[in-house]
Amino acid sequence: MTNDEYWSIDIPGLAYERAVQLRNSLEDAAPWGVVLLDPRTNMVRGFDRPTVELLVTCLRAGLATGGLAHEDAAGAMSMLEDCEAWLQQAGGDDAATST
Repeated sequence: MTNDEYWSIDIPGLAYERAVQLRNSLEDAAPWGVVLLDPRTNMVRGFDRPTVELLVTCLRAGLATGGLAHEDAAGAMSMLEDCEAWLQQAGGDDAATST
């Protein structure tokens, strides 16, 4: 899936019932479905490129310390890989491949 095939809509203050109505109205135009994420269990943020680049820097620094528990290091590495892949796919940048 490329970035031009994926969109996210974040509407602060939207009630669950209204979110379901909106999802139902969008499903015909979205053959792969529409996913609702509950803000009580999922932090939904639309990170811009500079924020993702900062996350990459911070994740690399945190991993470089070697002080993370195995589970945390695995999670950080997974997030780092996701961020780097997004940066490359979103237009390629040295930030995604620099060390």
